Amino acid sequence: MNAINKTNTQVKENVQALDAAGKATVTLFGGVSLLIGLWSVACFAGALLSAGPVGLIKAYFSAVTGI
Repeated sequence: MNAINKTNTQVKENVQALDAAGKATVTLFGGVSLLIGLWSVACFAGALLSAGPVGLIKAYFSAVTGI
């Protein structure tokens, strides 16, 4: 009887540890995604301010067509 209780306790602790690690991983990836999103918005705003909307459209078509 004692061995059965010990095994069940170890399994529950492992599941709790994996659950905490999973939550930490999701939080970390969410934070990294947020930083990448903010960086992309900042880059787009910088390009928009320096070249203007028409300049961005011209540069986009030039990059796509290669002309």
